[in-house]
Amino acid sequence: MIEPEERPSTTALVVSALVFYGLMTVLGTGLLEFTDADALTLIFGSGTTVEEDTLYGAGCGLLVVAVTYLFRNQKPVQRLNEEFREILGTPSSQAIAILAISSAVGEEILFRGALQETIGFFPTVICFGLMHGGFSPKYRVWALFATLAGVLLGWLATYTGNLLAPIICHMTVNYFNLHLVCGQTEAGKHDQCEG
Repeated sequence: MIEPEERPSTTALVVSALVFYGLMTVLGTGLLEFTDADALTLIFGSGTTVEEDTLYGAGCGLLVVAVTYLFRNQKPVQRLNEEFREILGTPSSQAIAILAISSAVGEEILFRGALQETIGFFPTVICFGLMHGGFSPKYRVWALFATLAGVLLGWLATYTGNLLAPIICHMTVNYFNLHLVCGQTEAGKHDQCEG
């Protein structure tokens, strides 16, 4: 068990996330240099469907959040949430927002932007699931969730022809699920996150 004083501070958590996901964004953007894709066009498309793509992303994200909320009392999900709380502690809402935005942008530019176009849809889904703890038995539930989410995010990228919807979906899922994880101490009981 990690004692509260041994957990990273909120500042350390945010800085680490910004560095990690910033590097992921740079890697994804660098891989895009080997294709004909323009990064802004890849993210926003032609610019004529921004509102529609934002709604697709937010709607799909909220549906995923609703499903994860329904499964929150399942023992494997509770164990995973306890593990994350052990590591993360209780970051503020602002810290959760930064984590959600940085992870969504970094992961979507790398996975849906660079890799999906290069290695294909299902290999990207598998890589995405494996990156989310696929080799560790205690993170199998997270890897399964990420794999299923990878199918949805890949479909959104394919359907809309850009990364805006998957980024918004990913950000929505991470934002609300991190709040659920940091606030849930026992099944059905919720505490407030600091901040």
